Amino acid sequence: AAVGGTLALTTMRDLLRAIAALRIGAERLGQGDLEHRIPVHADDELATVARSFNEMAERLRERSAAIEEQRLLSESLLRNILPDPVAEELRREGRVEPRYLPDTTILFADFVDFTRLFDELSVDRVVRLLDQMFTEFDQIVRRYGLEQLKTIGDAYMCAGGLLEEGASHPVDTVMAAFEIIEAVERHAAAEALPLRVRVGVHPGPVAMGVVGIDKFAFDVWGDSVNFAARLEAASEPNRINLSSSTYLRVKDFFTCEYRGRIAIKEDRAHDMYFAVDLHP
Repeated sequence: AAVGGTLALTTMRDLLRAIAALRIGAERLGQGDLEHRIPVHADDELATVARSFNEMAERLRERSAAIEEQRLLSESLLRNILPDPVAEELRREGRVEPRYLPDTTILFADFVDFTRLFDELSVDRVVRLLDQMFTEFDQIVRRYGLEQLKTIGDAYMCAGGLLEEGASHPVDTVMAAFEIIEAVERHAAAEALPLRVRVGVHPGPVAMGVVGIDKFAFDVWGDSVNFAARLEAASEPNRINLSSSTYLRVKDFFTCEYRGRIAIKEDRAHDMYFAVDLHP
């Protein structure tokens, strides 16, 4: 009787320990601890259950790792399309609230007669050139705290004052414009090609938002955007064309050349200036 009682108590103790291990494993798994495993010391029915539990936990861990990898990839792609604060708002809220921004600076840059290169160069080389130059433009824009908005064919658009507060964005944008022209001149010399770019810069209010469902587009709208595009069209190769309002914001930092009143498409004439260089 004593031996039988001892065996019963030992068996009951082992059974209770095994059940407790299963209960703790289920709780840990429910809390998200996918690394937890139940120790297996015997070869009975409960051990079989423990092994099955461990196999299930391993499959869940592998599936969770794959889901996390896809989530990180999706976030990376989203942040390549949208600025970080905008991407975070879209991820958190499922939408981006449109905003009115009273003071921004818009820059348009467009290559001069770039489409003629298609008659002289292979498609691969043309696309490679655009990729190299726009990549360098992105680096310049990021360095000055501006936001790249979009490329339209061989045109490039960016803006300052969208997501960072401060009054320096007109100066930052003109500084970026000088570096963009330097980059184009450098590529033109390296490739032995007649690469030139016109630039227009104009500050003013815009509406900002994200449109689209399948393909998100971060963009700005307003008369300031349209006028910046008109300034670019009225500029000259490798020159930075400024509106009078841009000139008033940057004249203490740059030497500027007054161009007179220049007529733009479907509008009256406006005072315009070329940014020449930094003040000594």
